Amino acid sequence: FGKVTNSKGFIPTKRDEYSFLLPSKWLYSTERDFDNIVERYQDNFDAVNFAAIIKKKVDGKTSVDQLGSPEEFLKSCDFLFGKQAWTGETKSEGGFKPGSVSALSLLDIDERTDKKGTKYYNYELLSRTADGDEGGRHKLVSAAVKNGQLYIVFIQVGDKRWFKGTDKEALGLRDSFTLA
Repeated sequence: FGKVTNSKGFIPTKRDEYSFLLPSKWLYSTERDFDNIVERYQDNFDAVNFAAIIKKKVDGKTSVDQLGSPEEFLKSCDFLFGKQAWTGETKSEGGFKPGSVSALSLLDIDERTDKKGTKYYNYELLSRTADGDEGGRHKLVSAAVKNGQLYIVFIQVGDKRWFKGTDKEALGLRDSFTLA
């Protein structure tokens, strides 16, 4: 009685096509931020933290490297990161270029191959906006192709939460994502 049953803080989640470790305090969400989302989860404490699994057809492709280099592939996923919609004259407040109120920085990029030989592209990015909300957003991406389908895990975490331990949840989810 009284023992911790899940000391790692993750719930093993398995689907027919993929599996991942879901942070135990993240709940299913019906929101759909992008097209082709098959599942979405968000932190039950702070909705700024969420994960989405996206599935898109890529006819004739059997590996993510057939969609380009990691850098080229990332450019094709720019819809995940948003684009500055506002235009106008600004001063260089908060380190932004004149006329700009947002910035996206690539912090890390790597490739991994699972035990079955499936290749994954992994990314870590940080976006900032002039409103300063949360100090920005950490964005994690893992992408792989199997049977003509592209699977993308997109995770977003507020910067203030990132440094209070949510980084472990987000990285644990991204790095555990595996195609069946």
